[in-house]
Order: sequence, then structure tokens, then C-alpha cells
Amino acid sequence: MAEQVLSIKGPVTMATAGKIYRDIAILSAKAPLYIDFSGIEQVDSSAIALLISILRRARNAPDRIKLGAIPDAIAQFSEIYGLDESFRQNMELAS
Repeated sequence: MAEQVLSIKGPVTMATAGKIYRDIAILSAKAPLYIDFSGIEQVDSSAIALLISILRRARNAPDRIKLGAIPDAIAQFSEIYGLDESFRQNMELAS
């Protein structure tokens, strides 16, 4: 089955995180999913909660979800929250 790509653009905040997660849940249930975070413009703590939820989903189906182009700000948050090892397994940092 071909990998799908979900490009996240704009803010990842309390106002948008729920819809983003629902989109991820629907798409990843159908086929492997690559999530491209390169279009993120703003984050708040909801972005970390979203990523934790994505990591839980990815842990249950390791070949179904890959994270890509994670902005440095989110990667730094992942270190602060002790999630950096989990992220490394499923992500590529933005260049």
C-alpha cells in the first residue's frame, strides 16, 4: 500500500491540535502515513500533547506513521520533556 503524506501547515495550538489528530487517525488507519511538519508556523504546549499522542499511535503500529521535517522548536521541546529518544525512532529533523 502506498504511503500517504499529510503536510501540517500553520499553527499547531489548542485550537487546531484536535482536528490534526483526527486527520492523522483517519489517514493512518487506511495506509502508512508520513507526517510533514515543515509548514508549522506557531506552536504551544498542545503541539507536544499532539506529538505524544502520535507517538503512542506509532508505537502500536510502528510501520504506519513516520514524522518528518520536525522544526527545531518542537525537537527542543521533545528534549525538555524527555521524549527525544522516542522521537528519534520515528522522525527526521528539518534541515
